Amino acid sequence: MSHRQKCKSYLRLSIMTLAVAAALPLLAHAADSDEKTTVAQAGADQNSVKHLENVVVVRKRSQNSAAVADKQTQDRVMDAVTKEQIETLPDASVTDVVKRIAGVSVSFNPDNVNGRDEAQFIAIRGLDGSYNNVVIDGATMASVDQTTRSARTNMLPASMVKEVQVFKTWQPDMDPNAVGGSVNIVTRSAFDNGGKQYLNATTALGHADGTGKVLPGAEGLGKKADITFSNTFGPAKAFGYAISANYEKENTTSIGHMTTDNVFYNYYNANGTIANPAATGGPNTGNGIAVPQQFKYWQLQKNLERQGINAKLEANFNPDVYGFLSLGYNSESMHTLRNETFIDDSRSTGANPVSSQTPTSGRFGLGEAEAGYMASTVKRTTESIQSGVDWKLDDKQALSLRSSLSEASQREPRTMAKYIYAKFKYPGAGIAPALSGTPGLAMSYDTSGAEPAVNLNTPANFTNLNNWQAYYWQTGEFKIDDRVGDLKLDYRWNMDADARGLGAAAGVDYRRLNHDYSYANTQYYPTAGGLTLAGNGYTSNTIMPYSGGLPFVIINPTQAWQQLAANSRIVAPATSVNLINSLQSNYSHNEQTAAAYAMGTYRTDRLSAMFGLRQDSTDLSTTGNVRNNVNGAATWLSQTNDSKYNFLLPAASLTFNATDAIKLKVAASQTIGRPNYDAYAPNTTITENTDGTVAVTQGNPSIKPRESNNLDFSAEWYLSDSGLASLALFDKKIKNEIYTLSSQGSFFFDGATRSATITQPLNASSSRVNGVELNYVQSSLGWISPYLRGFGFSANLTFLNGQLQAITASGATRTIKNLVNQPDQIRNLTLFYNYQKFGVSTAYNWSGTSLRLVDANLPSQDVYWQARKQIDVQARYDLGAGWKVFAEIANLNNSPVTSVTGSNRNLLKDTFSLGRTIWVGLNYAPKDL
Repeated sequence: MSHRQKCKSYLRLSIMTLAVAAALPLLAHAADSDEKTTVAQAGADQNSVKHLENVVVVRKRSQNSAAVADKQTQDRVMDAVTKEQIETLPDASVTDVVKRIAGVSVSFNPDNVNGRDEAQFIAIRGLDGSYNNVVIDGATMASVDQTTRSARTNMLPASMVKEVQVFKTWQPDMDPNAVGGSVNIVTRSAFDNGGKQYLNATTALGHADGTGKVLPGAEGLGKKADITFSNTFGPAKAFGYAISANYEKENTTSIGHMTTDNVFYNYYNANGTIANPAATGGPNTGNGIAVPQQFKYWQLQKNLERQGINAKLEANFNPDVYGFLSLGYNSESMHTLRNETFIDDSRSTGANPVSSQTPTSGRFGLGEAEAGYMASTVKRTTESIQSGVDWKLDDKQALSLRSSLSEASQREPRTMAKYIYAKFKYPGAGIAPALSGTPGLAMSYDTSGAEPAVNLNTPANFTNLNNWQAYYWQTGEFKIDDRVGDLKLDYRWNMDADARGLGAAAGVDYRRLNHDYSYANTQYYPTAGGLTLAGNGYTSNTIMPYSGGLPFVIINPTQAWQQLAANSRIVAPATSVNLINSLQSNYSHNEQTAAAYAMGTYRTDRLSAMFGLRQDSTDLSTTGNVRNNVNGAATWLSQTNDSKYNFLLPAASLTFNATDAIKLKVAASQTIGRPNYDAYAPNTTITENTDGTVAVTQGNPSIKPRESNNLDFSAEWYLSDSGLASLALFDKKIKNEIYTLSSQGSFFFDGATRSATITQPLNASSSRVNGVELNYVQSSLGWISPYLRGFGFSANLTFLNGQLQAITASGATRTIKNLVNQPDQIRNLTLFYNYQKFGVSTAYNWSGTSLRLVDANLPSQDVYWQARKQIDVQARYDLGAGWKVFAEIANLNNSPVTSVTGSNRNLLKDTFSLGRTIWVGLNYAPKDL
């Protein structure tokens, strides 16, 4: 799509949004207002039918009561976390918040370029973020990420949330991209709590273990502050506004330890020669003893600054007409510095037999070492405008109009440089130097522990910076833009929760999405030796773990680039590589979705039944650059692929109130999972390694959406004192499951056939996931003894069983007992105690082993996220007059994020430290203003 077309699309959506906003005062003028009439609270559809007046008093003594009450009003299987619960734990973002919900887990960044110091995405029932729909007050959220279409909910502060609802069963009035489920982030309404004036403000200072410094003045204590204020005004308090603002600044350091990015371990024959050199693709296991290809270490320093403001203007023009206009802006600026040092025993060393080998140790006579840095400033923003009108036509009929426009962008300029200790050979101008091992880095290794260890024979050679030669200097910039506009009209007849008899609903929905990705790169290679790290770097005081006491070798970025400028006569730009890197990955993707639905209901005092259909029609167009080899030289052709899909999706549910306290729910539905944007791109992205091998990532323009048949059952027992015991069972059969296939092979690149690791998204023949969710909430143990009145807890346990039928490179089918990012178990336990003015909460979250990456041919090359547990604690004291002081610790147990590989899943792929963070602060929330 051209820039002019995009502007027209943006303009049309903006006009629609402004038109709805402009209609609000006209409706106000036309409405027959009556100041004596009690102002009815109205809002988003899911709130307008709730009758929770009896919850207000209970909520004061129980942080769980609102979430339990909300669950009880729903005919769908759902769970929620409310602001009352969020405030008692150190959960900073929406991603942190939802991991407390049964069946919900979070996942970390899976790429090989960035660190993993923060969970980013939401997985529901073992289905990762790509399967799930995330909305704010019902409106779609634009988001930017290089690896998934999933919304980056880690950018959204917990302070903006009134409630997070996770819907696990689907109905036709919802977006069908919900194989796992749907997340609705509900913000505060000015008409909450009868429209009373509301203020909640928090400020805190914090410290993260291993505080990092990237830019001058970036060190010191972390800071965060947020404020939410709402009020009503005007005749009969018919108008209102709600404003939420937040600011956060935090500095962190993470240490990473890993093997290579692709073939992680090598195997050797009885005579010490390598059994799986890169040229063979690595299928041979020789004597069966796994040896790490590399001992790689990262020091990641990050300075993060987030800020945002969300505002909502509302009007109850009369008891039958409600309108609103909301604006949102959230941004993050993240300065990162990655210092990388690694030791290679095989990949770039040439012939290098192992000697003195035992099942856990061995020696190498040659080695190679590399030191690099990557500095980047990531700037992300999300902006949104949403408006709507709810019009109650009569006692049974209601009309709802929603219009929204959301934009997100990411800009990430990077600078990089690398120095290497090895034998160099300089092929010529603009070509990467060829490397081989040096006896100065002879080494031994030890794999008897949880993490592999290395010891150099002569550590002094490693710390002598004169041995390190310049390999490259590089600049680059990523640009991602995402825009989504939506217009939705809904009609409901006799559909309120207290309605009886037949009911019906119908609606139409139109959505337009544009996603653009580009990367520009400039790289320089030396053509002769003599450019060393001496005077351009230093050895750090930070010791690399499991390295025999070796320090990180650090490049000084300023001095490294000054060295390039002073020696331009022996440095040449990598013209062909720069051209490839600046064109090969760029693409633009456009989607237009038109949908219509109809559903009918029947309600009695004990029974509620629903059946409906949704027609989803999506047109797609993706443009990318396709490589065209002419006489060994690469040229580029722009190629556009158009496609479409249409689905008629049914849903049915039945809710039965067995008693006043026991509710049974059963549901069946069909949903879809839309592929990630880059999966459609016709591009082929190639990255060259220092040993001459290449990593190839290919798109798949013929990729199909997932199709899922879903069955759900839930039994819910609502206990006294806002207690709950529930059981949920589910089964999902997924057709055209999408997974990333990784295989070893060859690829013609830069005039030669290279050994290559090739990855591509594919549709599996089928997959399936089923599970059990157990949930128990006891808001007070006072029924046992009056002395236990202040104690309470909430606990949930989820068992997941997944199966993926993956097609291998040979065309055969592999059965894998997991879906990607699907843990086998999820456990949550929150304990709390409140006594007079004092309160303390402790939360335990455990997510089991989950699949990260599938290898085409070798199950031993599959990568799994290792099980991870985290403990968080908060203590608070009520100072009176609305003031509270609190102290909290996130990740008290210093739990890292670790990936493993190998047949027994006991070989390290990578591990990143994720230190504890301590905050101390004040909260002001007066009961009466």
